[in-house]
Amino acid sequence: MSKQRKKDPITASIGRTLDFGQFVSCRQTWDFVSDLDQIKDQVDALVQEGEAERAIRLYEAFLAGLYDKAEETDDSGGELGAFFQGLFVSWIIARQKAGRPAEETVREVLGWINNDNYGFCHDIEGAVARTLNREGLALFRSHFRNLFETAFAPFKCEAPRRIYDYPAEVFLPARVLKSIYIAKRDVRSYVALCEMMTVSPKDCEEVGNMHRARRRFAEALEWVERGLSLEHEHQWGNESSSSLAFMRRKLLDKVGRTEEAFQMTWEQFQRHPCEYAYADLMKHVAGEDREHWHDKAMEAARRTSLSGFIEICAKTKEWDILARHVDAVTREEVESVSHYVTEKAVKGLARGHASAAAKVYAALGMRIVKAGKSKYYRYALDHLRSAKKLAGKAGHAEMWSSLVEEVRKNHARKQGFMPGFEEIAAGRRPVSDSFEKRAKKRWKKQVSQ
Repeated sequence: MSKQRKKDPITASIGRTLDFGQFVSCRQTWDFVSDLDQIKDQVDALVQEGEAERAIRLYEAFLAGLYDKAEETDDSGGELGAFFQGLFVSWIIARQKAGRPAEETVREVLGWINNDNYGFCHDIEGAVARTLNREGLALFRSHFRNLFETAFAPFKCEAPRRIYDYPAEVFLPARVLKSIYIAKRDVRSYVALCEMMTVSPKDCEEVGNMHRARRRFAEALEWVERGLSLEHEHQWGNESSSSLAFMRRKLLDKVGRTEEAFQMTWEQFQRHPCEYAYADLMKHVAGEDREHWHDKAMEAARRTSLSGFIEICAKTKEWDILARHVDAVTREEVESVSHYVTEKAVKGLARGHASAAAKVYAALGMRIVKAGKSKYYRYALDHLRSAKKLAGKAGHAEMWSSLVEEVRKNHARKQGFMPGFEEIAAGRRPVSDSFEKRAKKRWKKQVSQ
């Protein structure tokens, strides 16, 4: 009788951590994956220590177990899928370290990709291409090239189409080939493939990035400008690119066309003023010109976008200018701005501009109330409490009384909100525990096991 192989203790750890039969909710996924990552570190260490064959067995058990666990995991955030892909790459590395045949490795990789029902292998081909050795990569690339050429043969003599206008048998292997060429920065093969179909703005972005990575800035700029021109010719859908204008500005600087780069940056700011566009603009401005361009940027933002204007004022601490503008617009206009923007500004305003801060706090509260987001009503009440306090401080009691009348008229049926609001309107503070009771609660929480 052959001696039975002793069970690897790391295999047991994998099984315990996967904990089959227990569902992993979306909120638990991060901690779950963190625990798995600690085990992966142990297996990765085996490869470095010369135990690649042992590591292969562990990786394969790990990958299979992880795939079975997919049915018991809410991976809405994608953490489990990302972990799977990292584990998959480590498995390939271990196989190559152990000297396993490239043909066998590629065959098993393709098996996983073809049999994947959970999307764990979605877009994994680029990572695989970066990991495979020369022989493996040639086999991997050849597989998809053969699929593409067979499917594309009937269309060779026809006018080129956009990639997704071809049947799936053509565009799927073509898309994989593009991922492989990008991973290996193979510009020539990428361009040759694109020109069999139709070059898209997304293709121009990818080719531009490959040239830029090799510091071929002039060639990169040519492709970016081609992509910007193509954007106006069709509705490209997923083959469009929102990055081309940004890339062009950066590349203009690289090729010495700084005036043109600055003009483009200014035009982009005028169209979409925001904190980041402002920072990008000011990078191009010499020290002695900063005040002039700051004033121009503020005026352009004031005319174009309340959201952008608030962002820039908060960033540059222009509280006086922001307060005057907030006082000049309606509360409803402030409500239309994302709370991510207004919350950045309101505390700065509250230090010296009570009237404007009261309006922003009122807008923050009413934004939640009007949306009927009951789970956020406690935040709405906090904002409205601050609005009342600051309106009184500014001597604008009528602002608060008008708001109370509006809320009672339009939102009286919101039972999760109105009792708390009426307490604020009446000037009553919410009942809180005594210090002694609060301290006891905290101590009990801190020492509990």
